[in-house]
Amino acid sequence: MRNLRRNKRKLYLCQKYVDNNQIDKFREPILIHENYLPTNSEGDLISIGMDYPMYLRMKPNITEKDLFHEGDRFYIFTTPPDEHDEMCKNADYEIYKKPMIHLNSLEVMLYRRSGVRNGNTNNSWFIKS
Repeated sequence: MRNLRRNKRKLYLCQKYVDNNQIDKFREPILIHENYLPTNSEGDLISIGMDYPMYLRMKPNITEKDLFHEGDRFYIFTTPPDEHDEMCKNADYEIYKKPMIHLNSLEVMLYRRSGVRNGNTNNSWFIKS
C-alpha cells in the first residue's frame, strides 16, 4: 500500500554540493512525490499509530537511486522559502546515512534536524499557572 502512486506525498529535496571554496551548499529545492513512514531507529517502523517523526524512512523506486545522497536536505512539514537559500537552513529533515540499495528497492533514512518533535514548540500545556 505504501508504494502506490496515489499515496505519495509531496516534499522538496535540496541536493548537497561542494562549491569552489569547499563549502557545503544546496541546490534549489526539487518537488518530488514520495511516501515516508515514521521510525524510531534504523530497524524498527513504528506501529500502533504512534507519532514519532524524529526519524523517517522512505522507500523510493530503485530508478531514483541517483537522486538521493547522504547529507541532502528535505522540506517535508515545512515549505521552502520563495527566495532560494543556499544553506537550506529551514529544511526540517536530512539524509543521515548513505541510502541502502537492495535487489529491487531503495531505502532512505532521514532524521529531523531540530530537536523538536512533531513541530510543536508550544509548551503551554506543561506550564502550570
